[in-house]
Amino acid sequence: LALGNLYGSVFSQTTICRFEALQLSFKNMCKLRPLLGKWLREADSSGCAPSGIDKVTAAGRKRKKRTSIEVGVKGALEMHFNRHNKPNAQIICQLAETLGLEKEVV
Repeated sequence: LALGNLYGSVFSQTTICRFEALQLSFKNMCKLRPLLGKWLREADSSGCAPSGIDKVTAAGRKRKKRTSIEVGVKGALEMHFNRHNKPNAQIICQLAETLGLEKEVV
Protein backbone atom coordinates (compact mmCIF):
# COMPACT_ATOMS: atom_id res chain seq x y z
CA LEU A 1 0.00 0.00 0.00
CA ALA A 2 2.74 2.45 -0.87
CA LEU A 3 1.26 5.89 -1.27
CA GLY A 4 3.30 6.74 -4.35
CA ASN A 5 2.46 3.45 -6.07
CA LEU A 6 -1.28 3.98 -5.64
CA TYR A 7 -1.56 7.58 -6.77
CA GLY A 8 1.45 8.11 -8.99
CA SER A 9 2.97 10.77 -6.76
CA VAL A 10 6.03 10.17 -4.66
CA PHE A 11 5.89 11.64 -1.17
CA SER A 12 9.09 11.74 0.83
CA GLN A 13 9.22 10.73 4.46
CA THR A 14 10.07 14.35 5.23
CA THR A 15 6.87 15.56 3.56
CA ILE A 16 4.75 13.07 5.49
CA CYS A 17 6.44 14.03 8.78
CA ARG A 18 5.93 17.72 8.08
CA PHE A 19 2.27 17.06 7.23
CA GLU A 20 1.80 15.24 10.55
CA ALA A 21 3.55 18.02 12.47
CA LEU A 22 1.52 20.71 10.64
CA GLN A 23 4.72 22.28 9.33
CA LEU A 24 3.65 22.65 5.70
CA SER A 25 2.12 25.67 4.06
CA PHE A 26 -1.66 25.88 3.97
CA LYS A 27 -1.62 25.37 0.21
CA ASN A 28 0.48 22.19 0.48
CA MET A 29 -1.67 20.86 3.33
CA CYS A 30 -4.82 21.38 1.25
CA LYS A 31 -3.19 19.58 -1.69
CA LEU A 32 -2.01 16.58 0.36
CA ARG A 33 -4.97 16.09 2.70
CA PRO A 34 -7.36 14.47 0.17
CA LEU A 35 -4.69 12.07 -1.10
CA LEU A 36 -3.58 11.06 2.38
CA GLY A 37 -7.18 10.69 3.52
CA LYS A 38 -8.01 8.44 0.58
CA TRP A 39 -4.89 6.37 1.16
CA LEU A 40 -5.72 5.99 4.85
CA ARG A 41 -9.31 4.89 4.13
CA GLU A 42 -8.07 2.30 1.62
CA ALA A 43 -5.45 1.03 4.05
CA ASP A 44 -8.07 0.68 6.79
CA SER A 45 -10.60 -1.05 4.54
CA SER A 46 -8.10 -3.47 3.00
CA GLY A 47 -7.57 -5.15 6.35
CA CYS A 48 -3.86 -4.51 6.35
CA ALA A 49 -3.17 -6.08 9.75
CA PRO A 50 0.11 -6.00 11.66
CA SER A 51 0.63 -9.63 10.64
CA GLY A 52 1.17 -8.39 7.08
CA ILE A 53 3.90 -6.12 8.34
CA ASP A 54 5.48 -9.04 10.21
CA LYS A 55 5.71 -10.98 6.94
CA VAL A 56 7.57 -8.12 5.29
CA THR A 57 9.91 -7.81 8.27
CA ALA A 58 10.54 -11.56 8.33
CA ALA A 59 11.55 -11.47 4.67
CA GLY A 60 14.15 -8.81 5.45
CA ARG A 61 17.61 -9.27 6.85
CA LYS A 62 17.79 -11.62 9.82
CA ARG A 63 19.74 -10.40 12.80
CA LYS A 64 22.51 -12.47 14.28
CA LYS A 65 22.05 -13.60 17.86
CA ARG A 66 23.98 -11.53 20.39
CA THR A 67 27.27 -13.14 21.40
CA SER A 68 27.81 -13.93 25.06
CA ILE A 69 31.30 -14.91 26.15
CA GLU A 70 31.96 -16.92 29.30
CA VAL A 71 34.14 -15.35 31.99
CA GLY A 72 37.00 -17.83 31.51
CA VAL A 73 37.03 -17.40 27.74
CA LYS A 74 36.89 -13.63 28.11
CA GLY A 75 39.89 -13.74 30.45
CA ALA A 76 41.86 -15.85 27.98
CA LEU A 77 41.07 -13.41 25.16
CA GLU A 78 42.09 -10.42 27.29
CA MET A 79 45.38 -12.07 28.32
CA HIS A 80 46.19 -12.87 24.69
CA PHE A 81 45.29 -9.34 23.61
CA ASN A 82 47.57 -7.86 26.29
CA ARG A 83 50.47 -9.89 24.86
CA HIS A 84 49.62 -9.54 21.14
CA ASN A 85 47.24 -6.66 20.54
CA LYS A 86 47.32 -7.03 16.73
CA PRO A 87 46.96 -10.74 15.94
CA ASN A 88 47.03 -11.91 12.34
CA ALA A 89 44.33 -14.07 10.75
CA GLN A 90 46.17 -17.32 11.50
CA ILE A 91 46.45 -16.53 15.22
CA ILE A 92 42.78 -15.51 15.34
CA CYS A 93 41.79 -18.84 13.75
CA GLN A 94 43.94 -20.77 16.22
CA LEU A 95 42.48 -18.85 19.17
CA ALA A 96 38.94 -19.45 17.93
CA GLU A 97 39.59 -23.17 17.56
CA THR A 98 41.28 -23.42 20.97
CA LEU A 99 38.50 -21.54 22.77
CA GLY A 100 35.66 -23.11 20.79
CA LEU A 101 34.44 -19.82 19.32
CA GLU A 102 33.65 -18.63 15.82
CA LYS A 103 36.43 -16.71 14.09
CA GLU A 104 34.20 -13.62 13.83
CA VAL A 105 33.68 -13.62 17.60
CA VAL A 106 37.40 -13.61 18.33
